Amino acid sequence: MSPEASEGIAGKARQAIAKIKPGATEAQRSLPIRGSADDIRAGWEHPELRSAILQDIPVANAHLAVGDEDRDWGRTTTLSLELTQAMPELATHVLAGKALRRLKSLTETGEIQNTDFNPSARADAGEPTR
Repeated sequence: MSPEASEGIAGKARQAIAKIKPGATEAQRSLPIRGSADDIRAGWEHPELRSAILQDIPVANAHLAVGDEDRDWGRTTTLSLELTQAMPELATHVLAGKALRRLKSLTETGEIQNTDFNPSARADAGEPTR
């Protein structure tokens, strides 16, 4: 293998490792949410709803900022998360986006979407898993 080829491969390996190595524990995402600022904050501040929004996300601290109305799209809402453990940077942003989409769903439809009770063709559909 030529030195140029091995340097190219090493450079690509460094880029790949930079994408997956543990990054910061903080992430921030913004979405427009159709609802009043009070409705958005009420869903976030209610302890049970907040627990459902942050379910399965290792959160150390979370902060919500509700902005002004943006035309017909809703209010720009920003969620900042601080995780309990470092994850790849992309994963931290995905988790922040997941939590914010749950809040958006709760505010706009009154429920957090899940697949817990989807019908199935299996005979054991609807039974608790072991």
